[in-house]
Amino acid sequence: MSFGGMSDDANGPDGDPWAALVKAAEEAAAKEQAAQQQSGQDSTIYPLASRIKSAKRERIVLAQRRNSRRVVRTLAELEDQTSVGEVLVRQLVRVQLMLSLRLMLLTVVVLGAIPVAFLLVPSLGTTTILGLGLPWLLLGLAVYPFFVAVAWSYNRGAERNEQDFAEMVEN
Repeated sequence: MSFGGMSDDANGPDGDPWAALVKAAEEAAAKEQAAQQQSGQDSTIYPLASRIKSAKRERIVLAQRRNSRRVVRTLAELEDQTSVGEVLVRQLVRVQLMLSLRLMLLTVVVLGAIPVAFLLVPSLGTTTILGLGLPWLLLGLAVYPFFVAVAWSYNRGAERNEQDFAEMVEN
């Protein structure tokens, strides 16, 4: 197969197609320069154009790619939904479910303890703070910051579980 005049065997070192593209661009620039010289065009008329054409492209690599066959294999198992990939995803779902059940149990216990406390200690039901009854303050105001704290901890835990799963898949 050929793409842009390049054949499949025109790969650079380590089968890098970028090196093949750079090589093809250099060859095209050399052919164009030879054609200009044959046609008699003087490069002094367009000095900037000659400098632009002679400038060599340089590839800058910020980080080397990790060539891990295990990562590719594990990702392929996840994408192809093989039995191993299915087990890995099921494990992530199980961990997320356990986190949500723990936080749900905490919420039920804390919210259930409020009416039980008012039932066991009736004087708490008649206590007023700043002109408002304690039951109204607890159930009307204090519950919402608790919900926010539970939601924040769930979000943080779920992200941590997903990050651990991604690290396990990559390693």
